[in-house]
Amino acid sequence: MARPTRISDERILEAARAVFLEYGTAATTAEVARRAGVAEGSIFKRFPTKADLFKAALQSELDDPEWIAMLIAAPDDADPRELLLEVGTQAVAFFRKIVPLMMMQWSSGKHFGIPESFQGPKSPPLRALKALSAFIQRQNKAGKMRAPAPEIVARMLLGSIQSYVFFEILLRAQSKMPLPVEEYLRGLINVLWTGVAAAPVKRGHRS
Repeated sequence: MARPTRISDERILEAARAVFLEYGTAATTAEVARRAGVAEGSIFKRFPTKADLFKAALQSELDDPEWIAMLIAAPDDADPRELLLEVGTQAVAFFRKIVPLMMMQWSSGKHFGIPESFQGPKSPPLRALKALSAFIQRQNKAGKMRAPAPEIVARMLLGSIQSYVFFEILLRAQSKMPLPVEEYLRGLINVLWTGVAAAPVKRGHRS
């Protein structure tokens, strides 16, 4: 069967992500080329080394996630809890793709290393944190939330979602899956929304 005369970078990167997730850093560019339906030499014309291919595959997943754009563009009349549920659901799907690749990259030494895009003030984690913090701050001003420390609440949400995905990866081999995503997210949002402090006991009140 004739190979396509033109092939997009995204098709190569999609194949690369699948191969790296399956084989780790031992994955070969030959296997990536096979899955993408392109000659191996075509890969090296676009990505000089396997490490460059890996970084590009990871970076393409990090660029402008839809859930960050959703937070930035959230309408004023949005229900905060329902919007956070939708954003959280998309964030779980995002981290399910990113966390395994990041774990692989951080453990692979200097050739793979931390992505350069993570080292600046506009790194994806900071963009996500700022977008969520700004959303919470807007909800405070609208009187829909009472979060005196928006960034702390944002970190709690993002950190908990990442932890959920991390445990999901660890426990998958043990057949001990975490709570279903929607149950977990609704529970998390409800805890943050209502707090965990016990209701004050009224003096003189007897049951």
